[in-house]
Amino acid sequence: MPEVVLAHQVDFATWRSASRYFVHLGTEPEALHWTVASIGPEQQYGAGSAQYPAPVPVMNLSRRFALALGQVLQLHDPERFAHLYRIMYRLAHDGLELTDLHDPDLVWLRQSVAAVRATTLRFREAFSAFSAQQLASGILQSAPEHYILEANARYCTQRNVRPWQVVTPYRRMEWTGDTLRFAAGADVVRDEAAVQWQVDGTGIWRGYALSVVTPQRKDVDTAPNLALLGAEAMDCRACALWEPASRTVFGEGPQNAALMLVGEQPGDQEDLQGRPFVGPAGQVLDKALQDAGLQRHQVYVTNAVKHFHFIWKGSRRLHQKPEAEHVAACRVWLDAERRLVQPALLVMLGVTAAQSVLKKPVTISATRSRLFHLEGETQGLVTVHPSYLLRLPDEASRQREYARFVEDLRLAANYIGQVDQCATEE
Repeated sequence: MPEVVLAHQVDFATWRSASRYFVHLGTEPEALHWTVASIGPEQQYGAGSAQYPAPVPVMNLSRRFALALGQVLQLHDPERFAHLYRIMYRLAHDGLELTDLHDPDLVWLRQSVAAVRATTLRFREAFSAFSAQQLASGILQSAPEHYILEANARYCTQRNVRPWQVVTPYRRMEWTGDTLRFAAGADVVRDEAAVQWQVDGTGIWRGYALSVVTPQRKDVDTAPNLALLGAEAMDCRACALWEPASRTVFGEGPQNAALMLVGEQPGDQEDLQGRPFVGPAGQVLDKALQDAGLQRHQVYVTNAVKHFHFIWKGSRRLHQKPEAEHVAACRVWLDAERRLVQPALLVMLGVTAAQSVLKKPVTISATRSRLFHLEGETQGLVTVHPSYLLRLPDEASRQREYARFVEDLRLAANYIGQVDQCATEE
């Protein structure tokens, strides 16, 4: 009986090449044995995924179906390899149609995709919450129901660029800040000193599938907390900005913040660091908040658009104003953030933020420096974006406009103080 040995639990490259090869040969599912190479505490990692000759013609799989296969390979079920191969064999030799809603194999496939997706979302939510609380290097202990860690490697490095480590029973994953590494899990190697790391893209770590969990509108509208909402946003494909950008840059701050600040979009440093307002404009904002009697950790800070819109000029990325279509595509995220934070006051930093929130053309001069009602119990305030202060041509203008910006934030601080006092008296 032919035997296929996979390098690890989610060795999709070996499974796919072996399946195509044996399907082409006409090897029946019952005649093929699948197993996973063991990685013991003292055992070095192998050289990598096995390669099987590509048959001619190669089986053509739709992108959607290939993604489903990669997801189901993460199922915690030793029979999944054989079960998936049987589906492949039946597609090629028995006339199975993927549109068949009642075929038992395809019912199993859909249920398995749903189970892995649910576990993926739970893990992403936990990692998102862990990242929001993480100040420096940290370790997240996790016990996912399925083998989903490797498939979420890209998600984790995009969601949190600071060094971290995730430890599960079957696998460890570590991001050093510039390098991703894998090692055996806590059930295999209990002594941290004995852990043997291997860099992603070397040895066996070249054949796993990555999970893309494209959010649906209902997922966004029903997200119960910012951690899950931020996790869902990482695979947003609602406009074209996601592809050239490094990552989604989601908002950050306490979910119960009385004050919410909305800017335009992430800049170069925000795109690289994965956090809003950490570049030059963010430094101006932090100083102005402090001068106004506020602290950054007290407020929720986000942007109307979650991806960096830029053009290349040599080796530099130059900021481009987001188009109306980008603002419209991202409004679902901003609306969801507002639903969860429910701020007493929402400050719009710049015209793009104001037009996104108010859903109409706005000029800063006509709306600046006054409180006005938005909806529910939220008031609004429009001011300039801190990057405006950096573009002023002379020091006198910068000092004058900075003082005016601080006064706007002080107006916000005083209003929040009144709201807090009223809440205390009640």
